Amino acid sequence: MDFSLEYTHEQEQFAREVREWLDDNVPVGLVSPRDPLKQSYEQWLRRRELGRKLGKKGWLYPGYPKQYGGGGLDADHCFVLMQELGERHLGLPPYHDSGGVLGAPAIVVCGTEEQKKRLLPPILTGQAATWQLFTEPEAGTDEANQKTNALRSARDGGHFIVNGGKIFVGGLFPPPEQFLLLTRSDLEAPRHQNLAMFVAPANLPGISIIPLDLFVPGLFSMISGPAVDSADGVKYQVFFDDVRIPESCLIGGERDGWKVASATLEVEHGGGTGRRLPRNFVVERFLEQCRSNPSVVARLKENPQLLSTVIDTYISAQIERLFSMRNAGGVGGRYAGPQLAIYQKMFAGRLIADMAKVLGPSTLTDDAQCGIEDAIFEVAQRGGVCFAPGGTPEALKIVMSRALGIGR
Repeated sequence: MDFSLEYTHEQEQFAREVREWLDDNVPVGLVSPRDPLKQSYEQWLRRRELGRKLGKKGWLYPGYPKQYGGGGLDADHCFVLMQELGERHLGLPPYHDSGGVLGAPAIVVCGTEEQKKRLLPPILTGQAATWQLFTEPEAGTDEANQKTNALRSARDGGHFIVNGGKIFVGGLFPPPEQFLLLTRSDLEAPRHQNLAMFVAPANLPGISIIPLDLFVPGLFSMISGPAVDSADGVKYQVFFDDVRIPESCLIGGERDGWKVASATLEVEHGGGTGRRLPRNFVVERFLEQCRSNPSVVARLKENPQLLSTVIDTYISAQIERLFSMRNAGGVGGRYAGPQLAIYQKMFAGRLIADMAKVLGPSTLTDDAQCGIEDAIFEVAQRGGVCFAPGGTPEALKIVMSRALGIGR
């Protein structure tokens, strides 16, 4: 397989079109802080504006069919879009959104044609941002153990009454336009046959959104690329108190929630296949410090044993890059996504310790005077300890074993 990142002639022509469009449409004054928590509400609104412009062009989620709001582009042209946006430290989409990443695949696989025509265009054109509401205190890795109930209304059979709460819900500025909501729909049915999935408005009466005081900016893989737009930055609890959700929001049947959830989890556990450039910006900055920062160079000369750590980091990043390229090319089978996700999590755990060992305590602070590289290493330290979102390593190993047809 060719792992080169050089454009073909056709890709270069498309890249020129993309660059011209971005020159004309990226909002003036748009900034890209490495720490998503430092993004202002005004900046977030500008990103939403850019998202709607990309959506109108068909470039927000370019791989989806045109009839639903996508661009109908092949993988080669989608890569060019991501690459050119990445050069400007922008992601695709340019803000955190679970709708196109997780919700849209579920709608495509399990929704009716009417639902595809109604629910996909707002997501794929940037009109509706979506938060994923799956996790509960007893339903994280064991996603089927839902306690939030969505029971059909006895008074009005066309609505479900939702009660319960979700935790560790990722987002930046609440509320979004809608939720991708997994619930229990039957108190008596067997496990996996008692769930329902909804794409529901987030502004219904009875919904409360409470921020959690957590320090993680998002998964390391979300903040280590050229852009950090996919990182949620903040975690919330969302509570439902007799919330009435119309049946039209139900994806699949009333007891098809596990089937719908599996469609989203296969994408989530896929390690972001096809959605992330095969480039580790944190490692690039780390290696540049080792080459150019006089104090770090002196540290390496005084402690030559640290050179093996630097070399190991470079090799590990190349392995990550090749895994990403393989997956983007559709090679590797169903195990490839979780394999990349596990590798990224374990690599991040090693990397944050190795960076502190080589660069010193400046990696642990975002202080303007003591920190280095716009605090990119401090953000990486926090992201590197975040193992659970997107599937714990143990859960991902189970997914891999099932894909390979071997025992747990």
